[in-house]
Amino acid sequence: MKAVTGAQMRKIERMAIEETGIPSILMMENAAIRLTEHCLNYFKEIKNAKALIFAGHGNNGGDGFALARHLHFKGIDIKIIIAGDIDSIKGDAAVNLKIVQNMKIPIEHDINSDIEKFDLIVDALLGTGLDRNVEGKYKDFIEKMNRYAKYIISVDVPSGVHSDTGKIMGCAVKATETVTFAHPKPGLYIYPGAACTGRIHIEDISIPSTLIDKIDVEANILTAGEVKKMLPLRAQRSNKGTFGRIIVFAGSNEMPGAASLTCSAAYKAGGGLVCACVLPHVASVIHHWQREIVTCTVPEKSGMYCKKSLESAMEEIERANVIVIGPGIGRSPDITEFVHELVKTSQAAIVADADALFALSEDVNIFKQLKTPCIITPHPGEMSRLTGFSVPEILDNTAETAVNFAKEFNTVTLLKDAHTIIANSDGKYYINTTGTNALSKAGTGDVLTGIIAGFIAQGLDVFSAGVLGAYFHGKAGEDAVGNGSCYSVMAGDLLDWNNETRREQK
Repeated sequence: MKAVTGAQMRKIERMAIEETGIPSILMMENAAIRLTEHCLNYFKEIKNAKALIFAGHGNNGGDGFALARHLHFKGIDIKIIIAGDIDSIKGDAAVNLKIVQNMKIPIEHDINSDIEKFDLIVDALLGTGLDRNVEGKYKDFIEKMNRYAKYIISVDVPSGVHSDTGKIMGCAVKATETVTFAHPKPGLYIYPGAACTGRIHIEDISIPSTLIDKIDVEANILTAGEVKKMLPLRAQRSNKGTFGRIIVFAGSNEMPGAASLTCSAAYKAGGGLVCACVLPHVASVIHHWQREIVTCTVPEKSGMYCKKSLESAMEEIERANVIVIGPGIGRSPDITEFVHELVKTSQAAIVADADALFALSEDVNIFKQLKTPCIITPHPGEMSRLTGFSVPEILDNTAETAVNFAKEFNTVTLLKDAHTIIANSDGKYYINTTGTNALSKAGTGDVLTGIIAGFIAQGLDVFSAGVLGAYFHGKAGEDAVGNGSCYSVMAGDLLDWNNETRREQK
């Protein structure tokens, strides 16, 4: 599902007006009708309901004025608070303002009533055009809404959230629900803005759905329907070779479990054969826990990989469809040399995670020597080392950070967050909305890495594999919580995907 920026949405609206003759005031009216439905749904258990609408000067405020008219006709006690100079309201918003004035619906310019007395607050202050920090009366109104409102419905986007990036522009409304129009906006799904939206509803306002195909849209939200279309086909007449050979360099004497988790996840995602090229102690751990994983022991140095490890595994490397490197391998000059050499010489697709990213951050230009497709899976701390940006800067710009890195280094970049960003080198990116805070545990990233490798082995390009990997990793976390709690989930629990997640793979 494509997600449009504010500028793209305005372009689509212009096309609707110019190419199909749909007047803008009709779109505003349709938006108000959809908003009315959500408000009335909330009011159905409330007698003598009262609503307070905070309205700005633009079309967002115009939606609020039109909503006030509809709610008034439904018998709802309505009051409007307008931020700033009423004379600055123009166009369709002014038309709807004039109507509510003629209807004698109460209008104020400051908060003279107790917000707690209203059953519902409608946030129609600021829309998708916000490009600077919220100040003055708008800031005051937002803070009072957040402090005193019982229930907030935001119009199109919570005021103060940047609709393109998810940035908080100084302060933002913390909505209970957000009703957005025609198409989703990226900022509703990207943190920190995603924490302000509440339940998101995407409503039709009579804009032809085909218009979005006429513009170049970068952002996407993965839906269950799209997942089924993206999954690799599995022919009935097949064998393990049909679904790829995965070579895994993971684990060390101190973290042997990382290899087991990664390898099992690759099988769970559908990979045909997994060969773990690992240290002797790691191999013994794998043999204890997993029956399916093939091992190839390689020489070690101080319980970690070294250049000789790579040399002894060359036969397996040459047979690989995809190579995994990084989970639990540790950090040392020998590891850095090992990772750099493998990345520069590999002829198979690469999935690089964890300690491999630490090694690659020593010289990020190594990425420019890649001969094959590569996907990296950093968390914000690892991304900080790769880019030089601070973690707070990255958390405030996750999509931009991932996209820019993917473009510069021609590497698919999966930047982990509560809503993970998966960016391709052409600037396209997906926002993954599955998952849970139960995934904030050691080892869960190793499972994600294995899932991605399993999908690549079956023939998916690394971008599609990253998108599906993030989706099913999140679903597996949700399933695990369903079988226990967000506190008790461990990485190994993600390997026991339940029937609901399995059905999505059919």
